[in-house]
Amino acid sequence: MVDQGATPEAARKRVERASGVIRLSGVRFEKNAKFIYLDNQYGDARFWGALEVAFKTNGKAYWAVMVGLKRRGGACPKSLFPRICGAPIRRQKQLSPEIILERLISIHLLKEVQDDKSGEIWISFNPHCYNVLAPSLEQRAIAITENLAIAAIADWARKLGFGSYAKFALRNDEKPPVVSGITWDVSAPSYVRPLVSAPNGEIKPGFFVCDVSLGHQISDEEVEVFVRKYDMAASPSKVAPIMGFLVADGFAQAAYERARSVGIIAATTSQLFGQDVAKALNDLIKVLSDTGKTAAINPEHLENVMNRLTRIEGASANLRGSLFELVVGNLLVAVTGGYLTVGYKISNIAELDVLVDLEEEGRSIIVECKAKIPGAMVSLEEVKRWYSNRIPLINEAIRPYGINYVDRKFEFEIWTNGTFHPAAIEWLEQQQTELDKHTVAWRDGAAIKQYSQHDNVSPHTRGILRDYYFNNPRTSIYPADIEG
Repeated sequence: MVDQGATPEAARKRVERASGVIRLSGVRFEKNAKFIYLDNQYGDARFWGALEVAFKTNGKAYWAVMVGLKRRGGACPKSLFPRICGAPIRRQKQLSPEIILERLISIHLLKEVQDDKSGEIWISFNPHCYNVLAPSLEQRAIAITENLAIAAIADWARKLGFGSYAKFALRNDEKPPVVSGITWDVSAPSYVRPLVSAPNGEIKPGFFVCDVSLGHQISDEEVEVFVRKYDMAASPSKVAPIMGFLVADGFAQAAYERARSVGIIAATTSQLFGQDVAKALNDLIKVLSDTGKTAAINPEHLENVMNRLTRIEGASANLRGSLFELVVGNLLVAVTGGYLTVGYKISNIAELDVLVDLEEEGRSIIVECKAKIPGAMVSLEEVKRWYSNRIPLINEAIRPYGINYVDRKFEFEIWTNGTFHPAAIEWLEQQQTELDKHTVAWRDGAAIKQYSQHDNVSPHTRGILRDYYFNNPRTSIYPADIEG
């Protein structure tokens, strides 16, 4: 109407008087603008596309969420949401991450979903037009790989003196990395000279902050979101100077130039760690995103990735848990044959750690994997949940899911590189293990070690087991003598 000569005020009044016009409730826009639509327009792809445009022009807090989630395949762990949206936790006249999430859920743009494997809550796009089934293998893979990169960046920044050595906060720490009320992936007080001030003779540090986004090239929009976030952090007059880093696999040229033009340090993983480690981080995403085929065909590649990434401080512990399913799947299929799938998803009902289908024998092996940190055991509670909850859920859900599974004999097993708590073993031994259409079994580290001696098992698989699962001096309860 404005394009046709009406004044904005006249156009607004004509819209207000129009019949059948609905105002979207639940979200507020800048300058009290309203998003309006007709009843028959609600919920289709055009509706959500128009809402995205409205966010970009009049709702930057919501637009930042759209950009962040889209670049992550449409979902992220709920714990990561404050970092992605970049809003201050508590600041007058600013929407907090909690309120932003609440409002976007209220209009059915976002939803909460529970990760069947970990129990962790994820935030995901809700409308079908976004085509998101979360969390996916790739989304988990990127989150795991980013955690490794974050640890490496913190170690690098410590050694260069960018932050106070013992005061770095990282993404998954109990106390999140917050500076100026805004959440980052890495933060630390910094005594680098340009950041330090001395009001009243008392030294006041500035801050080192960094966000990490892997698995894709950084776009212009992502840089704009980060610049907005950085500007909000730096805007309060009492906040000390902030040195901001944005780390990624790569940047679009315009995005890189935009970041540098406003004083943001845009860096790639290869610039920080060298080509070899950067490639290993990318390979890790691919390996973890794969459905088991690469690991089954080429265990040498898996071992090579793990060996390269252990150059990162603390990476070994993180990799142990993340890759155990691939190692177990590789080991199992080498001995039994069959078709291997790691991370098999039964719609949004359940996810299987390891599935090996032996079609000719009319049976399938389903393994629950429990990689343990030094000194930890599989508890009685974990065993009970697997036996009493997971097995019935999977057994009921998988049979109608595939025609070949209707009368299939399933062998449910739980494997750990460590040990089972004595109470867990005692309880398992009292349960029924031979049923009409499925059986139940378990293997601890000693049993896996013995299983790995089969002639068909690759020496690279044995090497991974030896170096990352059996040969830790704090967990070894048996000699580390696996032959390579």
